[in-house]
Amino acid sequence: MASPHNPQPESAPGANLRRVHLGAFYPNDHHHTLWGHPEAGSQIEFADFARFARSAERGLFDFVFLAEANWLQEHRGRVVEHAILDKPDSLTVLAGLAAETERIGLVATIGTTFSDPTDVATRLATLHRLSGGRAGWNVVTSHTSFGVGASTNFRPGRMVAHADRYRQAEGFLAETARIWSGAEAAAGLAALPGPGPAIVQAGGSPEGRDLAAAHANVIFAGRRSIEASREFCADLRVRRRAAGRADELIILPSTSFVLGDTEQEAREIAAEWRLQEVTPKVAVFLLEEVWGIDLTDFDVDGPLPTQDPDWEHADRFTRGQVGGERDARVLVESWRTLQRERGLSTRALLGEVRARRDFVGTPKSVADQINHWVQTGAADGFVVNPSVVPSGLDAFVDRVIPELQELGVYRTEYAGSTIHDHLAERGDA
Repeated sequence: MASPHNPQPESAPGANLRRVHLGAFYPNDHHHTLWGHPEAGSQIEFADFARFARSAERGLFDFVFLAEANWLQEHRGRVVEHAILDKPDSLTVLAGLAAETERIGLVATIGTTFSDPTDVATRLATLHRLSGGRAGWNVVTSHTSFGVGASTNFRPGRMVAHADRYRQAEGFLAETARIWSGAEAAAGLAALPGPGPAIVQAGGSPEGRDLAAAHANVIFAGRRSIEASREFCADLRVRRRAAGRADELIILPSTSFVLGDTEQEAREIAAEWRLQEVTPKVAVFLLEEVWGIDLTDFDVDGPLPTQDPDWEHADRFTRGQVGGERDARVLVESWRTLQRERGLSTRALLGEVRARRDFVGTPKSVADQINHWVQTGAADGFVVNPSVVPSGLDAFVDRVIPELQELGVYRTEYAGSTIHDHLAERGDA
């Protein structure tokens, strides 16, 4: 019998099913990646990036995706335990990957708040031409909540308000589009043949959703419940029509996974990884993100703090998230309820609610879960974020992709050679 965690295929293979789209994310600063795992690679060695990209192409992914790295992640004046130094420039790495791959899309995250549109347009156009039409741009307005953040690196002492960042992004996108069309002679750039770089955007706030609906080919979404994700997809498509866009959107939540030969083995691996992911120092960091007070000496093996958070701080934090609960009081009460009901320590609780093990099971059950999300309208696919990099993607490609192909919902070869070709594939696989 089907269950929410192990749904059965929606219908027979190939019977008018929606295609599953996949992107692959090489992660940056966050606690979800197990950099201490014995199979973990490097954040700076090109060989690991190349292995990752080749694996994604072997798995027929739409694109490989790199993050922006404009700052060292800090919190309350301290570098967080999982922060990474020597973060390479995404476009430079992707230019190298263009020579290592043939068809997979190459998406770079570049912020609009601290960049110049002519520079960004020129560099992306160069990658697009060199790669034969495979470039993509994940448009962000750049976080300013990670300690000193990018604002100090680029504009000391000057923070840009959330709404202002999105207004700037609108103008930035309009300018880059003019440059790619050849209309800005001063930019010294001839018109790009065909569609320019694909636009990816993470639309969470109302401003972000409007920007994504008006400009994006792909929405990179935060993970929500399946019901909330359906509502999110429907809302984005309503906004898309309101913006005068008739073309299709591809909506891809971020996801991680744990595979086992049996369901029990997968659950055991997931529990082990949660402990590696949410160390005591990471647990304090995750608490302080919400509570907004110094909890350095807090015992994370006991219950949650009895003291309420600084609600003004907590509200800013939850509103800034791409996915998840946006009401801080609802979030905190849900944590307290879960702790009471299951008798969890604070660290174990955070492992449940803040660890990223979205799909846990055998390769077949994980494929069935992915398919369920797509066929029921909660997503068009996922951006796969392996917990162990780069080898974790090999496991997904070797074990989950064949199951998706068996379901009749995933390509068995690329139909085209550009990122827009991959994104345009719809309907039966």
